[in-house]
Amino acid sequence: MATLLAASLTAGCGLFGGEESNEGSSDTTAASGPLEKTTLKVGVMIGIDCAGAQLALLNDAFAEEGLKIEAQTVQSGAIAIPQLAAGELDITFGNWVSFIKAQSAGAVDMKFISESYLSTPNSNFAVIAGKDAQINSPKDLEGKKIAVNAKGNINELLLRAVLTANDVDFNKIKDNLVEMPFPAMAAAIQNGQIDAAATIDPFVTDAMKTTGAKIVFDLTGAGPTENFPLSGFAVKKEFAEENPNTISAFQRALLKGQQLAADRGNVEEALPKFAKMDPQTAAIVKIGQYPTTIDPKRLQRIADLLVTYDMLPKEIEIEPMVVPIPAENG
Repeated sequence: MATLLAASLTAGCGLFGGEESNEGSSDTTAASGPLEKTTLKVGVMIGIDCAGAQLALLNDAFAEEGLKIEAQTVQSGAIAIPQLAAGELDITFGNWVSFIKAQSAGAVDMKFISESYLSTPNSNFAVIAGKDAQINSPKDLEGKKIAVNAKGNINELLLRAVLTANDVDFNKIKDNLVEMPFPAMAAAIQNGQIDAAATIDPFVTDAMKTTGAKIVFDLTGAGPTENFPLSGFAVKKEFAEENPNTISAFQRALLKGQQLAADRGNVEEALPKFAKMDPQTAAIVKIGQYPTTIDPKRLQRIADLLVTYDMLPKEIEIEPMVVPIPAENG
């Protein structure tokens, strides 16, 4: 089932072919007028993070804004960012850690145009292990091989923060991190390739259902990572400056999807359509929050935490990179 789920989820985010955009903001000065570009190449990823955008697509929100989306599924933000820098993508979905680190390193000059997902306690980001594994606490991860979808990204930051809060030396963990796509993690635990994995729903739920995997600990529970902003959309600064009306249209369309995603019933109904997930699984997956604003202070928290855990060499100010979301009537 894991293989089937992986393939169908990839196809699901690939169904992104329509339109995307928007997040709530009180700013009403966003550009309006003819779109500078109507067909957009957009990087997307597998996971519930896509629900707001997919609901916008399923409800023709992008088409209503005059946009056509050509989607490309990517494994992680770290992989998508070079494509964004090279102009292979106009807009990409990704995790905030990869975006902020790339901006700080000068890999690409970006603008952040929407938030997509906040992980709440007991929502969808956790460390899992085999049902019989002698791994029951953060301390038990020392010396174990742990899968993340990419090193140096949101997974590593969350692991560092939670392990440090539990008096575990991350230096005893970091050399054992293994990069692996989320869909492959459950099988890798089952066959002994890895000992544990930091993963997201629906893969947490699927691993528990199909292999009996157990949750060792929550990565976004009470503590330094509670209610953590996980993902959003970014563009090159140059693209945002040259296409302000297109960006506003993208934001407005996505905002409609984010608002729909506030109703869990809408997400449950959409998951079988865009992710080919069976309704039974859709009914039990854990869901966080789909923000309808892009909050510089919330994103600044990530940058500050990166400095705290030595994942960023110096402080970076987020607010200048944020493109406020236009009013719904644009």
